Amino acid sequence: MKLGGIIEKIIIDGYERLIYLNVITRQKKLWCHLIQHNEYLEKGGQSQFLHVNQNITLNIGIDLVNDYSVITKQPELIKGVLQPISESSHIIAVATVMEKEDDYTLICDIQDLGSNVLVEFEEKISIEIGASLRLKGNLKAELDE
Repeated sequence: MKLGGIIEKIIIDGYERLIYLNVITRQKKLWCHLIQHNEYLEKGGQSQFLHVNQNITLNIGIDLVNDYSVITKQPELIKGVLQPISESSHIIAVATVMEKEDDYTLICDIQDLGSNVLVEFEEKISIEIGASLRLKGNLKAELDE
């Protein structure tokens, strides 16, 4: 799922980037994790490719999902996505399963992120299409090339 926004903050360590993205079209600010293979920097270094106030489009997905449950009642639903840990790509979201790609991967509709969001689990899952899930994982990003 492509998501565009303005970078408000970047935390750099090696090839890893933690980006605070202001997604204006969704009125949401999100922390996402990015691996930038073409640029290694020491912690606190300045990237030649990414900078604060840059308008950027990223491919967004959720990986490292190891905690999830099927939602059966409306009161269990949360609005949008939550990121309860400051400066962390940890995410809690409610997803509707649209498609099953394999035993570890689903394509989901997630409010605040959009439809066709790739969700990758750490273990085999057996979930039906159309099911609603509450899940915890890592909001990952890849540069749109």
